Amino acid sequence: MHEALWKVILRDRDAISDDLGEDASGSIVEDLTSLQSEFAQLSELDEMERNYTRKLIESLKIVQSEANVALPLRKESLGPAYSYSKEAFLASDCVVVVVGADDSKSSIPLTRFEPKHVLSIVREATPALAKIISERRKDVGSRVDVLERILKEVKKAGSMAKQTERTGPQIPSDDLIQNSITSE
Repeated sequence: MHEALWKVILRDRDAISDDLGEDASGSIVEDLTSLQSEFAQLSELDEMERNYTRKLIESLKIVQSEANVALPLRKESLGPAYSYSKEAFLASDCVVVVVGADDSKSSIPLTRFEPKHVLSIVREATPALAKIISERRKDVGSRVDVLERILKEVKKAGSMAKQTERTGPQIPSDDLIQNSITSE
């Protein structure tokens, strides 16, 4: 049985492949070396992509904590695995909430998504976050301006009160009394 199999295998072999010269073996070694180099670069890039994605998510968590709002997402941003969903949101702490066709909800940390989908989600969420943060900055800025003006007025009033305390109560002079009577 095995002998018959070997005869078939040997019969179908290419005569050229049996005659590998030094040129062909050198070419294979070069190809394997090139492949190994490409693989090493790919591994390094994969590691960098994971680290950058993790840092991006951490930064987004900080910004999103200030906004404290769930942002609607297009289901296409989540990737084909979530094409069945009715809607999706980027909730606090960078958790994606997916509402299924049957209204079931699932929460998936953004860290569980592939980097290309993380980029899509961040790209989609960034303008809305920027608008929310900008509006809050304007609101807080307005309140700070009002508080600053009030504080200046309170300081002025405090200074006037201290000045009155130092000089003591003043007895109106006869000229002041006479002037006020005349002006009436």
